[in-house]
Amino acid sequence: MATRRVTIVRVDAKLAWEVRRYQDGDWLAICDPLGLTLQAETWANLMEDISLTLDAMLRDLLKSNDLDQFLKERKWKLLGPIPQTRGDIRFDVPFFPMKMGPHGSTGKVYQ
Repeated sequence: MATRRVTIVRVDAKLAWEVRRYQDGDWLAICDPLGLTLQAETWANLMEDISLTLDAMLRDLLKSNDLDQFLKERKWKLLGPIPQTRGDIRFDVPFFPMKMGPHGSTGKVYQ
């Protein structure tokens, strides 16, 4: 069985997500700059969901030819070219979680 090769497209960005853990143990993440909200049962699932969501969003923007404008508006840059054959592309966008405290205060999360 052949393995499909995935091309990683790295993005130079700094993106904060506000995160909160509820009493039932679930996690919530909010990215105001992108208007995104995610919820997951575990910290690991939340981090993976954020990464997968950013990847899906950028792939959709690439398909609609809106990626360049989106990156320009946010002052983000690609750290390499988009491959000519756009089969299996994976966008790698750095992000950092900020823990939401009482009354909207935030602090770094060290996990």
